[in-house]
Amino acid sequence: MRLASALLTGLGLHLGGGAVAQDLQGRDTAGNWRVTHHTSHGIWKSICDEREEHGALKQRCYIRWVDVYAGHPDFGALFTFITPRENAPAGQHDVMFGPELGTVFLPDGFVVKQDQEIIWHMSGVGCLLLADCELDASQSDEALQAMLNGSGLEFSFIDPHFRRFDLSWSLEGFSDAFETYQTQWFLRQ
Repeated sequence: MRLASALLTGLGLHLGGGAVAQDLQGRDTAGNWRVTHHTSHGIWKSICDEREEHGALKQRCYIRWVDVYAGHPDFGALFTFITPRENAPAGQHDVMFGPELGTVFLPDGFVVKQDQEIIWHMSGVGCLLLADCELDASQSDEALQAMLNGSGLEFSFIDPHFRRFDLSWSLEGFSDAFETYQTQWFLRQ
């Protein structure tokens, strides 16, 4: 339940406000979104969906990956979304990472690598210590560029249950997912 809430809240915040992740009755659910595009590129998913809102068609597209690193009863997941930047010129995107509340990243524990060289590292204290990983425009641009050029994301952290995890996400397929996502979003504009 906590993951679903975090995913929906994170997606909602990134797609134009918390209400977007709610159904039309205000419940925290994906509601009546209809998937109009879904492709997989390695671990990366390019997705578009739509629904009617107050007589108008609302459309959205995003890249998503959710890593469920621990099951019940001490559930844990880390996710990311890449979305079109709201109220910005076409071609600008926001990046959000969603660790579990209470996650603390270790030093150099949130990086993008090209082979074994670090080409980007998370520097936001709010993310590293407080699990608030919604990036601003500049941080999003830097993270996205690194993800397009890198070979992998690596995370080392202590989760809310005081367990250490070391996760690696391959960036193989990310560039293809990004190209597909951009193409699909432009088709809907």
